[in-house]
Amino acid sequence: MVKNTVDSYHKKHTRTVVIFMVITLVIQQLIFKFFELKTGIQPGRRNAYITTKFLGLLLFFEMIIFALNTTMKINLRDIIISRKEFVRILIRSGSIAVLMILCMIGIRIFKGHFNPKVAARPFFKLYLNIRTRWLYPLNVFFQEVFIKAFVQDNVRIMAGKEHVNYTVWLTALYFFILHMSYPLYYMVVACLFCLATGYYYESNRNIWGCALLHFVIGFFPRSLGIL
Repeated sequence: MVKNTVDSYHKKHTRTVVIFMVITLVIQQLIFKFFELKTGIQPGRRNAYITTKFLGLLLFFEMIIFALNTTMKINLRDIIISRKEFVRILIRSGSIAVLMILCMIGIRIFKGHFNPKVAARPFFKLYLNIRTRWLYPLNVFFQEVFIKAFVQDNVRIMAGKEHVNYTVWLTALYFFILHMSYPLYYMVVACLFCLATGYYYESNRNIWGCALLHFVIGFFPRSLGIL
């Protein structure tokens, strides 16, 4: 009887996760169509910051609705952590973040040596006046709550705790598709980054380290003049 109950819950949860992902993709396409109808411009890299803002807002409400009414839940245990755990993960992820920034500085120097346009850019500038860039930390936090503490955790329940690779790769593929309004190379980079932080999340079990790394890779390339 217990086994039947568990199997029934697992099947229901699997259906819910699949329905959630399908609805998300439908919402994404509707946003693209609505944007094109209103502006006469096809969604692309130059206006992706607009379409993704709308998508993020709608995904937030979709997440709340599913978390309150279905088997899918937001894993608060990996968001609300102790101060000691926060400091520990900050030191670990901070070390990785420093290495990432050093690599970006190296890329900037290399590109600046061969490209006068790159060399002419400020070596460091916040660019807070560009496309609500000052809201980026909040955006990063939401994305990590959504993709890790909600999507990845519920996919893990669907796949089973022993199928870590399936969980991480399916979540990364989902993240890849959510970046459809960006160029293909950007989608691939987003997917690879989600893969790396997905495994990092599975080993550390909190979103804060992933959020810090996400902020670094999304904020510093422009600040350092790489992009």
